Amino acid sequence: MTQPTPRRPSRPRTPEDRAAMREERLRSIRENGQRDDRSPDARRRPAPGGGRGRGRGGRARTTLSLEAILEAAISTLDREGAEKLTLRGLAAELQSGAASLYWYASGKEELLALASNELLGRALAEDEHLQRLGHNAPSGFSEHEPLSPDARTSAESAHALVNLRRMVLCLMEQMLEHRWLAHQLLKSGPDQENSLMFWEKIGQQLMHMELTLSERFHASLALVNYASGMGAEVSQRDVYEDQEVEKELFDEQVAEWSHSDPARYPFVHSVLGEFRHHDDRSELVAGLDLLLLGLERQTWS
Repeated sequence: MTQPTPRRPSRPRTPEDRAAMREERLRSIRENGQRDDRSPDARRRPAPGGGRGRGRGGRARTTLSLEAILEAAISTLDREGAEKLTLRGLAAELQSGAASLYWYASGKEELLALASNELLGRALAEDEHLQRLGHNAPSGFSEHEPLSPDARTSAESAHALVNLRRMVLCLMEQMLEHRWLAHQLLKSGPDQENSLMFWEKIGQQLMHMELTLSERFHASLALVNYASGMGAEVSQRDVYEDQEVEKELFDEQVAEWSHSDPARYPFVHSVLGEFRHHDDRSELVAGLDLLLLGLERQTWS
């Protein structure tokens, strides 16, 4: 995907070029952060001539850290959606010059990629934290019934299934909190550092299960694609509109189905009552558990 840049490169950048540049930039930022024990404000890249630059009319502009930029970008994306995010608008909100943002991102698409990479990293960190505490799900899914592996399943596979479920639920928690994330992950592909690491962590758990190499490969894709695909589906629901209006429209749709011919649509009529208990989280958990239970049965052979 072509990305707007301040200066056009001598040749088109391939996805591999962008991935390498992004990883190198993130690595440099992390290394600088690890070597410098000053406060985040003190570590901000200084503007020429000092810590604050000057805009038109002599107005002071603050230089920014990547962390501050990503926090502001994520907040704007949560509030207004990806369509309304612009680097100039974000710079104005941060009371800084656009050049401070272009130091970290060549354009809007790269800024979106950095923001989604940050949230993927948070999902991975939350999974590791919950695993250390012995918890099987993030707090937003704690009320749902835990996965209960069958007695025929080996202890190692059962443990891996619990870990897989928690990992995917941690990502889904981020997608529900940040409704733009799933769609961005579908657009950006697996060239981000934490996207690749998430797939790797999924695969490492599958390596503990009695599966063939081909079964592990397809299982890893099914789990990752379910998380991003269902996350995008849930996120498409009009979260920026009045929730009461959305509920009324949904109730009207269910009522319309109820007036259909039960002889022609027997299944539809049999499940209409389930919509009284339907919610996004239950839908996500039910589909994930179906996947995991099918995967569990593969280990028996």
